[in-house]
Amino acid sequence: MSANFAFYIHHHGSGHLMRALSIASQLKDARVTFMGTGLTRFEDIIPKNIHCIHLPGDVAGQEDPYASRMALSFLHYAPINVEKVAARAAEISAALYALFPVILVVDVSVEVTMLATLCGIPTVVIRQNGDRDDNAHLHAYECAQLLIAPSPEQLMNTSSHDWVNKKTFFSGGFSKYSGKEKYIKKEGDRAIGVIVGSGGTSLEGAVIHALATQCTNKLIHVIGDISETEQASAQNIVFHGQLNDPAAVLSECDVVIGNAGHNTVMEMADLGKKFVCIPEDRPFQEQLRKAELLEKNGMAVVIRPEELAHAEWEMIIAKAGNLPVDCWQGVIRDSALADVALQLHALWDKHFVQK
Repeated sequence: MSANFAFYIHHHGSGHLMRALSIASQLKDARVTFMGTGLTRFEDIIPKNIHCIHLPGDVAGQEDPYASRMALSFLHYAPINVEKVAARAAEISAALYALFPVILVVDVSVEVTMLATLCGIPTVVIRQNGDRDDNAHLHAYECAQLLIAPSPEQLMNTSSHDWVNKKTFFSGGFSKYSGKEKYIKKEGDRAIGVIVGSGGTSLEGAVIHALATQCTNKLIHVIGDISETEQASAQNIVFHGQLNDPAAVLSECDVVIGNAGHNTVMEMADLGKKFVCIPEDRPFQEQLRKAELLEKNGMAVVIRPEELAHAEWEMIIAKAGNLPVDCWQGVIRDSALADVALQLHALWDKHFVQK
């Protein structure tokens, strides 16, 4: 019997999906299923051999006039009187039953972890940065057979509970570029890159315009969608929009400006870029805590969103350019994805291979 893994992929942004794709690429000779809301956005990059289960959303709409939310210490999100939430839970349960035996990798959701546990399904939970010693996270961590931190220990917030840290496999860093040939850095007058994720950002048109007008001798490559582009009218700005693989553009950039989302950070480390990090407001202070660790370890220049309106970009870019050449040393581990795959296959063998 071949190993069988399902991934629950949270719908906020694209980082959870990208991480699942990286891990799934190493699960050779295994069945892989993705389940989540909004996966159709990524149908062009999800391999055809991965089966996708499209779940209904979980946010109340006009069709839910009696909807409300409960404030519970052991759950993060507990809407009631929302029909699609019931349908969602039923579809997840039915999928796990149909896939049985299966191991569910949860990236991320306390509620889905606990639902799978009630269905008798072994789970693996992906840890994230931030203040996550609350009751709900601890219950999910307790349910999980294994915790995976997709980073080195130095870039993961330590839990105040020793059992959480001991239960965690720290894979070392990886990104969608891991194991792939990197673009050779181009010589000459180096550009500045601005990379914008899909989870919400302070990098708006006015900020890009200020950057370009203060750094007139640099070409500014903007990757991703930003708001108020009409405010960014400087001639040295190039808008590329969303790119599945921006490495070719980033190869022209010496310094890259971006948010502190996990995947963005790991991509910068993998590509060896000097990084200006802008931590956005996220639940559990996820990006702020990541940025603090980057700053502590001398891996990035950190600018808070509230500082952007008065940012002195020439000085910031120069400071980033002076970061040590080896500032990312120890972050990316070449064997990280293969090691995660080994951990998952070992867990499968533990549960489903007869001794």
